[in-house]
Amino acid sequence: MKNKASLLNIVLALTVVILVFQINNTDQQIKPATPAVSAIHQAQPHDSISSVKKSVGPKGLIMPMPALVIGSYSAEGEPDIMTAAWAGIANSDPMSIAVSIRSSRKTYENIMATGCFTVNVPSARYVAEMDYAGLVSGHDENKFKTLNLTPVKGDFVNAPFVGEFPIVIECEVSEMIDLGSHRQFIGKVIDTKVNQNLLSTDGHVDIEALQPIIYAEGYYYGYGQRLAKPWDIYKKFKDDMEPTFQPVIHPNPTLSTIYNRKSVRHFTNEQVREDELTELVKAGMAAPTAVNKQPWAFIAINDRAMLDVLADSLPHAKMLKQATAAIAVCGDLNKALQGQARIYWVQDCSAATQNILLATEAMGLGAVWTGVHPITEREATVKNLLNLPEHIIPLNVIAIGHPTGEDQPKDKWKPENMHINKW
Repeated sequence: MKNKASLLNIVLALTVVILVFQINNTDQQIKPATPAVSAIHQAQPHDSISSVKKSVGPKGLIMPMPALVIGSYSAEGEPDIMTAAWAGIANSDPMSIAVSIRSSRKTYENIMATGCFTVNVPSARYVAEMDYAGLVSGHDENKFKTLNLTPVKGDFVNAPFVGEFPIVIECEVSEMIDLGSHRQFIGKVIDTKVNQNLLSTDGHVDIEALQPIIYAEGYYYGYGQRLAKPWDIYKKFKDDMEPTFQPVIHPNPTLSTIYNRKSVRHFTNEQVREDELTELVKAGMAAPTAVNKQPWAFIAINDRAMLDVLADSLPHAKMLKQATAAIAVCGDLNKALQGQARIYWVQDCSAATQNILLATEAMGLGAVWTGVHPITEREATVKNLLNLPEHIIPLNVIAIGHPTGEDQPKDKWKPENMHINKW
């Protein structure tokens, strides 16, 4: 009997295990598939990321690497440039930059002769010139002439810089180290020059406007998503502190902009530049329209008095008191389709508005759409204040400025609102 009881216990235990397995398996089968967007998290738990490593040998996989252009003069005074990825800041006091160059390169010969070089930081628009400068030897041709770039003699060192590139750093060799395949030149930074339009009011470089180039594993890449603020994101690990900047992280830069867009109603007093307003309107005009009619008009506003009057005159536009710019998106009835399709100007201008809202997020600005059309009284107010012709109908006024960080994106994903093939 004892053996029989033991056998029954074993059978019972196996039955329970099988039932639990089947229940779990059934739950997994009936659980609706979670779309990719719901996998986006502010920060993923460490154990959700595979930590299994595979040895690939002695490779310097520090990624990304900079894509810099080194300028130098030959002993005869001929200017030359070459692209270097083996480069970086080597010291802070004195500020020094290290660049490693093979002895076969013309730049190596030049630096050995003059003891000077410049480090030139190209923007994305010059990626082809930068690539060419790294593939063609200065022994064979004058790359400045081939690429139609301007060699400018340094103010402080005997080396040329590229006039078209947005950041140039003049260096004087303070030390040389033979490493094997390369010789490393340590250059003491004597002076740094930056295009004025890239400098913010606090003297920092506007990284979005710069659009630097980086190199990684066979491709050049441009500027990507902002992930965090230094001396801020660490607060996640403090019980009594919270980071002020925590964007939704997504590997696709376009989707990260979409998921991080939010209605911003709190702004600093930093001015939105006129060229930024122009860029936003260009983004609006890139939107699709019915039959490509483009039935729109845009009023860019940066006059303080006008912003204040609009804030006082529209019932839900008080944030214009803080904003330093605005764009009124309007429909042009003279360009709209005729007949029943005429009302499509609303969809067309709405698409343009969404482009502008996404562009502000991508440019580090903030914005919020305040409705005007179809409220007749609001339309009349805006038409009067902005002196709009009869055939121009204001759809909305978008408040624009530099966000304080108080407004955060909302997760609006609701799977119950999604239907496949039919309701």
